[in-house]
Amino acid sequence: MTIRAEILTLGRELLIGKTINTNASWIAGQLTSLGISVERITVVTDTINQISGAIADSLQRRPDVLLTTGGLGPTYDDLTADGLSSALHLPKETNRVALEQVAARYRSIGLEMTPARAKMAMMPPGSTPIPNETGTAPGIFMESAGAMIFCLPGVPGEMTRMFDSWVSRVLRERAGPASFLETTLLVEGMPESSLAPLIDEWGPRGRGVYLKSHPSGGEGKPTILVHLSIAGKDRAAMSRQLSSARSSFAALVRRHRGRIGRG
Repeated sequence: MTIRAEILTLGRELLIGKTINTNASWIAGQLTSLGISVERITVVTDTINQISGAIADSLQRRPDVLLTTGGLGPTYDDLTADGLSSALHLPKETNRVALEQVAARYRSIGLEMTPARAKMAMMPPGSTPIPNETGTAPGIFMESAGAMIFCLPGVPGEMTRMFDSWVSRVLRERAGPASFLETTLLVEGMPESSLAPLIDEWGPRGRGVYLKSHPSGGEGKPTILVHLSIAGKDRAAMSRQLSSARSSFAALVRRHRGRIGRG
């Protein structure tokens, strides 16, 4: 059974073009490598209503995983915990484990706790804090509506470290030994409009291999990068299936006078 995931990234800076959403791209790649199917990426601004609404909408679609980034810090617009509590109709309370993590972090740099710092330990009941070894804000893990919910900071260095050291372990335990394999081939001398019916013809032979064409060069001198991918648990069988799919599609293209370049 395929594990389905959604990614929710938070921050006005993403919506006004000030910051490129590299977090979503990185997370999508990591989830895909674990054999998890990313079905939606959403960006919303820093308000409780937007965050709560986006989380509630996601959970209505019944994903297996919902992963958010951003909004866990000490400032007034860090509202992920509030939005999560609102979406789940739960109160927000001080998580004692998270509070000790935050306090220990500030002690290590010679600073005392303040209300703004203690705010980062406020979470819905039933939350498990995700340790943040490089920053101050713990992440949040909880389960609701059949989904594993992971809330991570928006600072890329903190987010990637927490994903690698904590989130990926939990996902592997739940997902099992899933894998994602991919390959490409380059089609030259054939416009995408001519390639499209060949993709339709080849489709039934793909047997679980997903094919996507990426054209460049225009209709006059067409070049198309064809990406083939497969997810599953039997890596050896997947590798054979992907190799067979690539070969069969390349043969079909050659029969219609397309050229296969070095893709």
